[in-house]
Amino acid sequence: MTHDPHDPTPPDCFRQSELEAFQTFENQILATVNYYLWRSNSKSAFLYALELYFENGETLLVSSGESSDAIRIISAESLVETAQKLKELHGEALIQRVVANVQPLWNDVIGSVLEGIRLSRQEENGLYSNDAMLLDFGEKQIMLELSEKDGLELGVYD
Repeated sequence: MTHDPHDPTPPDCFRQSELEAFQTFENQILATVNYYLWRSNSKSAFLYALELYFENGETLLVSSGESSDAIRIISAESLVETAQKLKELHGEALIQRVVANVQPLWNDVIGSVLEGIRLSRQEENGLYSNDAMLLDFGEKQIMLELSEKDGLELGVYD
């Protein structure tokens, strides 16, 4: 999703369309998780995008964006365009897909219901901050947040 210049939502908040989209993924069964890593050089990479694929065939694809200033829902087409632009610029593929199902963070929630996506409400305007989100699988909650460096970070929320 691209930012609409006529949208009054501040840049540090999720837009209404994103909030509505998140709700459509609640109560869905998680089938696969993919990481899209941006290799900044041969030895380092950061998590550029996270893809949650559900048993009903729907996909939630979120990214930190090229400027890493907010978590946003993106389209597969946007991800492919970014990957192609980077390849043209650098002469090699810099975005790499990794199936994350076997990672300890995900292996026990594959096949589980995503009970909810929890967001942090800002006190001053009642909108939701777009720097973190909690994926609630009931027994386990996974925190997705902007990294202080580049990209996204994941962790178990206690």
